[in-house]
Amino acid sequence: MNVPDFVRLLKQKNMDSEVWWDSSPTLYASFKYTLRAKYPDMCGLIDATLPDSMASNIYGFSGATTNPRLIAEAVLKNPQVWSRYIDGLPVCLSAEDKAGQVYDQMIVEGARVLLPLWISSEGRHGWFCAQIEGGETMGEESLIARGLELARLAPNIMVKVPGSEPGYRAIEQLVAQGCSINNTFCFTVSQAAACLKAIHEGQLRARLQGVETERARYVISFMIGRLGAPGQFREQAARRGLNLSAADRRWAEIAVYQAMQALLRRRETPARLLLCSLKVDIDSRGREQCWHLQRTGSETTLYTLTPQIIEFLIRRQKRMQPVTPASGWLQIPKRVLDRLTAMPYFNQAYFEGGLAPSEFDSHPAFITAGNDARAGQESLLAFVKSAGGASDVSHSRPLRKRVVERAS
Repeated sequence: MNVPDFVRLLKQKNMDSEVWWDSSPTLYASFKYTLRAKYPDMCGLIDATLPDSMASNIYGFSGATTNPRLIAEAVLKNPQVWSRYIDGLPVCLSAEDKAGQVYDQMIVEGARVLLPLWISSEGRHGWFCAQIEGGETMGEESLIARGLELARLAPNIMVKVPGSEPGYRAIEQLVAQGCSINNTFCFTVSQAAACLKAIHEGQLRARLQGVETERARYVISFMIGRLGAPGQFREQAARRGLNLSAADRRWAEIAVYQAMQALLRRRETPARLLLCSLKVDIDSRGREQCWHLQRTGSETTLYTLTPQIIEFLIRRQKRMQPVTPASGWLQIPKRVLDRLTAMPYFNQAYFEGGLAPSEFDSHPAFITAGNDARAGQESLLAFVKSAGGASDVSHSRPLRKRVVERAS
């Protein structure tokens, strides 16, 4: 098939744009096998998109990101393997410590898959993002301590820190200590600006302390598909007598993406924008569309592709209708922007300073994302308890760290 796929079209526009795997790398091979069986006539494209060796060419995945929910899903898809692993842990560990041990080991295994690429690219690619579980409710010191623990698991770990007020103070301190950072739970330009400030201040501290940051990387994860979802958006529109369509909500997300990109250009920052929580919609003709892929990408953009999004791309390619990134900057229709700016919810996201730092963690989309992450933690803990029980005695994390095998 000679029709270029999305990644090749993206690279043709901007070689600095990237795609990352949005799941545990331990599920990569099984997903590819399932996809080949489901679309046997597309095996050539599937093999090109998902090479046997993950991230083995410039058109493959150059990084991976995960979170507590995705880690729990990966564990539950291999229950026998992880039950044996749990059986091998010290019996004195509590269920919570065993769950944390499994979490860390999953991170180690994911980072190991990408480590060859990280080495061969001299740290340019091959990063594995590890989220601070429960970070959305943590204070600064706890975030720093856990972030450093995660960073020590492998040299190619990028620590995912939530976009809360204490989260940005922690990012500054972690950057000062040489850590690579993924700012997650980000929905507003105000949060992105706070992250850029934290990175800048952290780098200044690092220089004063003689800490090397040249190989560190920083990304801001705009959870784009979640921004337009909360009911408050539609409720505010209804109270103002406005009919806010599904397309309007997608335009709102694209507008905030553009505002974040404009912010990055103004600051001349080493940070890059990463789009996650991508969504597929069905248009009025019954066709599948993904605004987040098709209306972005004219500037350097990183995308995290879930298995569901990858399958969507394969389906479009199968129909000889490849998904193409935007060829240039899209003008938001004035009538749409007028409707959007009539609502505080949109203005809080779109304008720098629209949301105060103390309000970051009370944003509706932030709360929803936090609930999802906690549900993942609870699912993992429930599995650990069912897999063999644990001691009632709780231990500190250093004991767990002696058990985890570091990726190196």
